[in-house]
Amino acid sequence: MTSCKHKNLFSVVLIAILITAIPLTTENVVFNKKLKMISKLPSLELNRIHAYQANPKLPIKADSISSLRILHFGDSHIQAGFLTGEVRRLLANFLNDSLVSVGYAFPYNIAGTNSPVDYSFSVTGSWAFSKIVGSDTDISAGLSGMVMETYDNNTSISISTKNAKRGDKLFDEVTFFVNVGEIEVNVDCAGGTIVNQSNDHIKIKLANAVSDLNVNFNCNIQNQKPLRVSGLLLVNSLSKLIYSSAGLNGADVKSYLKAGEFENQLRFIDPHIVIVSLGTNDAYHPLFDSADFSNNLAILIDKIELALPNATVLLTIPGDHLVSKTSPNLKLLQVKDAIFDLAIKKSCCVWDFHSIMGGEGSIRLWNSIGLTAPDYLHFNAKGYQLQGELLFEALTLNDALLNNSYSN
Repeated sequence: MTSCKHKNLFSVVLIAILITAIPLTTENVVFNKKLKMISKLPSLELNRIHAYQANPKLPIKADSISSLRILHFGDSHIQAGFLTGEVRRLLANFLNDSLVSVGYAFPYNIAGTNSPVDYSFSVTGSWAFSKIVGSDTDISAGLSGMVMETYDNNTSISISTKNAKRGDKLFDEVTFFVNVGEIEVNVDCAGGTIVNQSNDHIKIKLANAVSDLNVNFNCNIQNQKPLRVSGLLLVNSLSKLIYSSAGLNGADVKSYLKAGEFENQLRFIDPHIVIVSLGTNDAYHPLFDSADFSNNLAILIDKIELALPNATVLLTIPGDHLVSKTSPNLKLLQVKDAIFDLAIKKSCCVWDFHSIMGGEGSIRLWNSIGLTAPDYLHFNAKGYQLQGELLFEALTLNDALLNNSYSN
C-alpha cells in the first residue's frame, strides 16, 4: 500500500503548484480521491517503474539500507541539477541522512556553462575545455562528458559546497579523476592525505569535513602531455546516500560512447543504481534513425553492465516536447519503443516520464501552469522539482514496481 507519508508529500507539492499557477475552474480541474490535480497531469497510478530485471534494487527501503550509491547521468535535463537535486534531497530525508554527499561533480561554471547549485569551483592557471558533444573522436571525458586540461606546471582548483538555500554539504573525501599515469603530479591541500592513487585518479582523505577546499597541483609537464581533469567525487564518509549527478547540454546516446573515461569512473563510483536520462536530443535531431539509436543505446547499456554487473540500470523515457515550439515530436514514440524493447532484452528497468506527464502534447499543459521553459523543450526549476518528486515516489513506493509487459 502507498504510505500516507508519500501521498501527503506528493499531494502538498502538486497542490501548491496548481493553486499558485492556475485558476480553479470546473472545466480544467478533476478531483481525485488521492490528489487534486488537473486532468492529464502526473498520476500516481502511472508513476511506476517497469522492472524487467529479476531482482532489481528497488524499491528503496529506508529500514534496510546502511549505504546507497546512485548515479544519474544524461543531458541538459540533468546538467542543471534541479531534478536530481530534488531527488537527492528527498532521498536523504527518507533515509534520515543529514550528511548527504554531493557525489560526482565537474567545474561547469569554469567551463562557462550552467552548473548545479550544490557546488562551485574556481581555478588558477590557464585551462581549456573539451566535450563529447560535437567531437568526432573519443576524448578523455568521464561521466560529465567534459574534460579540462592545462599545460601549466603549477595550478590550483578550489571547491565550495556552501549553499544558503539547500545547506552546506560537508565532505571529507575528494577524488580527482586525473591522468596520473601520463604525467608526474604532486597534490597538496591543507589537512589532506593521499590514500589512493592510480593511473586515472587521486583520492584525498581530509582530517575534518569541510565545505571549502583548495587543492594545489604541481606537475612536471615535459612530455607534451597536459594535466587533464575529467571530474571529481565529493563524499562525506558518514553519509548513507551518495547521489551522483552528471549531465551535458546537447548530449545524445552516441556522444556518450566517445567518453574515454566513462567505464573507469563507473567502476570507481560503483553505484548500486544507474539512472540513464538520454533520448531527448536523439529524437530532436532532424536525421534521427531509430535503428541507430537502438544500437547505440544497446552499446551504452553493455558498457554499464560490463563495468557494473551487479547494478540495477534504470532507463527514463524523455518528457513530451514541441519541435520549434509548434508541434509534438512524434519521434519520441520511437525513442520510447526502443527503450522499452532494450529494457526487456537487457534486463533493465524503465521510468516512463513521457506517459506520466500526460503523453503527446502534454508539454502545452505543463507550460500553461508555469512548469516549462519558453522553448517547450526544457522545464523550469519548478517543473524539474516536480519531476524529482515523481521519480522519488517511484523509487521508494512499495507498490511502484511493475514486473510487467509493455504495450503502446
